[in-house]
Order: sequence, then structure tokens, then C-alpha cells
Amino acid sequence: MDIPERRRFPRLPLNTKVEYKVLDQEEARFFATVTKDISQGGICIRLLEQFQPGTILELNFSIPRLNKLIIAKGRIVWVRQFSVGISRIYESGIEFVSVNDEDRKIIGEFVGKR
Repeated sequence: MDIPERRRFPRLPLNTKVEYKVLDQEEARFFATVTKDISQGGICIRLLEQFQPGTILELNFSIPRLNKLIIAKGRIVWVRQFSVGISRIYESGIEFVSVNDEDRKIIGEFVGKR
């Protein structure tokens, strides 16, 4: 039996560097990681630290082959834990809560062309 797709936007696999910081922490600093996929409505990133759903992150990343830094704020919606060797990885689905219109358009065109 097929499970119906619940996402509002199609996702595209994307492996690119993303910098993130937690916005509600004092003296928050940026950390680097990689993405798993992206859509016009959100992004999935791989973290070495587990954050709870509802955590707000600032995200800085570039779309491949475009010389444009995208700055977004997103809310963690879900977290899946898995192991790689002795390390734990936390895939985190993030819904964009703040992206300027130009950047949202760039993301939508990137996803839509693939």
C-alpha cells in the first residue's frame, strides 16, 4: 500500500554546505553541516546534535552553480536519528519561517527545474 505524500512542496536531493545557528541561545555561533534535500518550503539538514522540534535556526547556504547566499530562518519540524559507525546523526526537517521573496523564488526555480 502506498503512503500518500503529505508535503506541500516537491523536494530535490541536495548535498551542499549549510551554516546554522540556534536563535534562542545566548552567544549563539554558526556551525557547518550539509543538506540532504530542499524544497521551496523547507530543507533537511544533517546534524551531530539533536534539537527538539520547534527550535528556530538561522540558515546560510548557497544553491549550487549560483553565486547567491541564501539566508533563512526555519523551524525544526521533525528529527530522525540514525547511526553511522559510532556517530549519531540527526536528520532534521526544517520548515522555512522567514525567507525573503527573491531567495524563495530562487529556491523554487532551482527545485522546479530538476
